[in-house]
Amino acid sequence: MSEHNTDARTDADDRSTTGDGLRSWTESSGSGTVNIQDLTKVYGEGDDELVAVDGMDLHIEAEEFVTVLGPSGCGKSTVMECIAGYLEPTEGEVLVNGEPVEGPDPSRGVVFQENRLFPWKTINQNVRFGPQMRNAVDEDRIHSLFGQMGLEGFEDAYPHELSGGMQQRAELARLLANDPDIMLMDEPFSGLDAMTKELMQENLLDVWEDDDRTVLFITHDVEEAILLADRVVVMTARPGQVKDVIDVDLDRPRDTDVVTTDRFNELQRRASESIHDEAERAMKQAEGRT
Repeated sequence: MSEHNTDARTDADDRSTTGDGLRSWTESSGSGTVNIQDLTKVYGEGDDELVAVDGMDLHIEAEEFVTVLGPSGCGKSTVMECIAGYLEPTEGEVLVNGEPVEGPDPSRGVVFQENRLFPWKTINQNVRFGPQMRNAVDEDRIHSLFGQMGLEGFEDAYPHELSGGMQQRAELARLLANDPDIMLMDEPFSGLDAMTKELMQENLLDVWEDDDRTVLFITHDVEEAILLADRVVVMTARPGQVKDVIDVDLDRPRDTDVVTTDRFNELQRRASESIHDEAERAMKQAEGRT
């Protein structure tokens, strides 16, 4: 396996809390923290071996919003699934709240690119499903989520009767109904049209700023990565490692108007430059040239 960058950080890491409207972080092991330590994930054996992630280190603070940006095939989803407990690391470990991840847990909610709503259940039944499995249905919270997600009046609808954007709102409501400490989101808005995507981004920011949960959000979209995040983690082409960590020093609360500011454009240029060479490497890998 290749040599790896054990700790790609910005100069702003390990900062104390500021009073200027910006979020800042110092490492801790409180509720909602994630520590990825020397994570390596290998698929297959012998000639079929593929190293998806190689020696990745990353700390995610409680209540932080981190986006992961990288080319296709760089291991972004593999990292997320190791945090979710769907995959077991080949080497290294993932700690959540200071404890090793040993399998899926409702405290770590997952949203995928394609919604996983049960097509035979109504939206109301889908949103209630997780809490019902744990005998922990909170009627006030369920009602609040339908209002928060703009789904009032659609409780008895089935997923196929809703637009793509409304399906993703229902998926987000289902995740929040479980009251997770950590939200793991794998390109949840990539299949939406531009206007719906913008509305969903604003909706997600509102939800996060109200609830202050930890979010790990995977995306290919540089603008989306910066708009949402406290920090943007840029990954290399396969095998995935941390190439760069960009501190997003834009005020909160934040909406999509921030994309027109000079500072946003500066951050976007830096992220684009950081990922450009990795995208070229990934393309060559896909073409079988490396």
